Amino acid sequence: MTTPDSPDRAYDLLPPTLADARDAIHRAHGHTGRSAWAQLLTIAGLTGTETDRSALLRILEAMIHLDPVSQLCAQALHIRLTSYTHLAAAHPATRSTA
Repeated sequence: MTTPDSPDRAYDLLPPTLADARDAIHRAHGHTGRSAWAQLLTIAGLTGTETDRSALLRILEAMIHLDPVSQLCAQALHIRLTSYTHLAAAHPATRSTA
């Protein structure tokens, strides 16, 4: 897991996590957020306590197939993940040594 003091933290950004996906689903679904999240965990075969990238990718795939609102949340998180990945890859080349 990347922490604020990690040397691999690019541009003071953190990659999205499963917790971010959960929060997005709860915000987007309002009072049905808890049940939507439980359904997504079941579809993805997750417990909700995972912290690895593959768990995030599995929940994003499940979100795409749940409903249009979840699909939009998945797209937003995917954009964030892709942006972070590209920025993290470019960060070593642009890091100042001064």
